[in-house]
Amino acid sequence: MKKLDLHGIKHIDSKQLILNFIEKNIDNLPVEIITGNSLEMQNIAKKIIKSFNLKHSYPNFKNLGSLIITEDY
Repeated sequence: MKKLDLHGIKHIDSKQLILNFIEKNIDNLPVEIITGNSLEMQNIAKKIIKSFNLKHSYPNFKNLGSLIITEDY
């Protein structure tokens, strides 16, 4: 599974990185976006994921700083 790690990335820069990552890997889902614990970063990622009509889940209930992106059936 391809991963995008956003640790150390500014929120303003993350938007384009997430867009490019999803566009590049749209045919290779699932993919993982590691947001860390920043609620703002998580919300940015979730908004972009939703704009692609995709869904997200968490790898487990203890790790909320990572999103697994899958197709929305």
